[in-house]
Amino acid sequence: MATPFNLNILPISHQNGRTVSALPGLYTANPPRRCPRRRAQEKLILHLHLSGNAPLSDTAMFQLLTKLSEVYFETDGSTTSALRNVTDVLNKYLLDRNYRAASRGLKATGYLTQVVLRENRILLAQCGPSYLYQVTPDKVEDLHDPDLSGAGLGLGKTFKVRYHQIDLQPHQFLILTPQKPRTWTENLFKTLPRLKFSALVERLLHKIEGSLEAVLIFPLEGDGSLKILEPNWAVTGGIANLPELEQVTEPEPETVPAPEKVPPYPREEFQSPIQISEGDQIPSPDADKAPGRPAQAPPAPEHGEAGSVKKPDLAYQVAEELSPRLEQVRQSEAWRVFSKIGGQAGTAARKAWQGLLGLISKTLPDDQILDLPSWTLSLIAIAVPLLMVIIGSFFYIHRGRNHLYQEHFSQAQTLLALAQTQLDSPEYYQTISQALDQVLEARSYQQTEEVEDLYNSLQLELDDLDQVTRLDYQPLFSRGLGADVTISQIVVTAWNDLYMLNADQGTVIWAQSNPDGYQIIDQFNCGPIAGPVTVGPLVDIVALPTSQEDQATILGIDSNHTMIFCYADLSETPVIFEDTSYTLGRGPVKAITVSSSAPYNLYILDPEKRAIWIEYQSQNYHEGSEYFGAIDSPEMADAVDLATSGSELFILHEDGYITKCVTERADSDPLCTTPFEFADPRPGHESGPFIAGADFNSFVIKGSPGMAVYMLDAEEQALYRFSTQLEFQEQFRPFEGIIDGPATAFAVTMSDRVFLAVDDQVYTAQLLP
Repeated sequence: MATPFNLNILPISHQNGRTVSALPGLYTANPPRRCPRRRAQEKLILHLHLSGNAPLSDTAMFQLLTKLSEVYFETDGSTTSALRNVTDVLNKYLLDRNYRAASRGLKATGYLTQVVLRENRILLAQCGPSYLYQVTPDKVEDLHDPDLSGAGLGLGKTFKVRYHQIDLQPHQFLILTPQKPRTWTENLFKTLPRLKFSALVERLLHKIEGSLEAVLIFPLEGDGSLKILEPNWAVTGGIANLPELEQVTEPEPETVPAPEKVPPYPREEFQSPIQISEGDQIPSPDADKAPGRPAQAPPAPEHGEAGSVKKPDLAYQVAEELSPRLEQVRQSEAWRVFSKIGGQAGTAARKAWQGLLGLISKTLPDDQILDLPSWTLSLIAIAVPLLMVIIGSFFYIHRGRNHLYQEHFSQAQTLLALAQTQLDSPEYYQTISQALDQVLEARSYQQTEEVEDLYNSLQLELDDLDQVTRLDYQPLFSRGLGADVTISQIVVTAWNDLYMLNADQGTVIWAQSNPDGYQIIDQFNCGPIAGPVTVGPLVDIVALPTSQEDQATILGIDSNHTMIFCYADLSETPVIFEDTSYTLGRGPVKAITVSSSAPYNLYILDPEKRAIWIEYQSQNYHEGSEYFGAIDSPEMADAVDLATSGSELFILHEDGYITKCVTERADSDPLCTTPFEFADPRPGHESGPFIAGADFNSFVIKGSPGMAVYMLDAEEQALYRFSTQLEFQEQFRPFEGIIDGPATAFAVTMSDRVFLAVDDQVYTAQLLP
């Protein structure tokens, strides 16, 4: 049986030169008496940091973390699924909080780190660009990678989680911080395991500028408990009262060569013994200048000494010019990274340079023959470090991309293997989805046969789980409609003609259906017209029923509620009109729709006034009323679209949730539900106010036969089909590579043909039954 470990936890909050252990974002929890069996042997540590201008009070933070710990211990299944469930709950909370505070300019991004202790190992889940270090006497492992852990929580419906599994061992500790101080370097971490616990903490806090929030975790063999250490920072020596860790046996001190510049000529080595005992103070960065650290200068060989070579002054002068600049490059952060990855190239370059110096010293006959001016020496001093940085950069980029490709591809394979153990379980979908994310990351660095094969197999599996049908879209126009066209609305008439609203000019384009396809009718005029009654650029259009009184084909509207009838009969002049019966002020028009069943009344969305205006078909759309009447309307400031059928009216909000209103009788007030929840039976998905992974921009209701609600995720070019009770039925996506760019409009005909616009082009495909 594995030896259990205790975790000693030291929270650090350093602000304005003062250090305390009060860290509201830190929370530890033991399993409750009643919890799933898998959770009973686990201990939980949560650390939440909120970045932004909308912090939580200490009480609210404690309540939130308490709730998250309850979510964890109530979740059955694997540890990763429980950790992801906690992350999902927190993301929804922060997303809703940010949405409600957006009008006041407030926003908070959550950096969440979860640590689960189980016997002699811990599993960590990182969400957000926090820093995590694992330090042992043998190595320092930097686990910070924002590409894998994401930007944080509360920013959108999707998020990234990075998992780490660490086997605990003596003389090991973990450091967690949302923001790393500049003084925390790898060299500093390497010295920490040799120090007493109190000296270690003092070293970490040495020369800290500004504020610091950090959590130090020290594992020790024990009974698997969690203990938070709370030293009295205000008392001198309070940190020294912390319990000490077992010390790493210090080897016999060795003489360490003092840092040396690039030598101008071969010289004798010199050494300076450095030894740090447990009682010593931690040296500052300026300690090299302090007494007790002698650095002997190399004795200059005398001319004529046996075995020595006469050194030309010119070689010495070149080296003296270059040495300070080379030392600056070698001490820089960039050089540290380059030398780590391209170490072999750097070593070869340095040897070549030393050989060049030796060659100069041997081949120059006299310093007076080639007496180089100072500007030449300066040019050499600049060019050589620059060349070395360029060489290092090449190796860094090349090896770095290979490393990232291998890391992401390896994680994808690991997740795929994990998924095979989760068949027929809710976790299977999440694991396959995460594996596909890792494959996509790997593809961004290299496109190989192995990664393409894995991508195709994962995409097919995910399509099956998500109930995705791929459509073979075909372009409708050979060259598009022109650079000055962006299609923002498509309506289809009973004769299958297309009328498309060009958002760039506020005009309508007519594409007439014929046996050979579609033909643009250039003589058709429907858009801004000046006159006694002026209509401006149109913001939306609808197709009118064939029973329309004056046989108008299209009704358009501008932002000021001025309407226009347009006719397929080109001999007819467009008719401009407005409803003057309203006494209340009206705001800008956002969208319009016509009911999908009789009576075919027109509904106008006015978010600014929180109103929906009705224009009656029986009055030829010249008179109407306000939909909500005397009742309070639901919140509509973020409403983007609406659709209606019979007694039901749907409002789409910017975040993708729906308000549904129902009028039981013609003379009764509507009853509204916000949000009206989606029902999603797919594995790995949940019913609720949102569809995970979807960002809806517009929607329509297709009338009988086969009445359904179609919703468009423009960015993904995905079309979702729901029942009028918002029960998920299916989604349709194009095959990869067919359509480039977000969709700008769509329409679905009674015969289940879909038209999808992207800027000035329209694509079409037949929906499968």
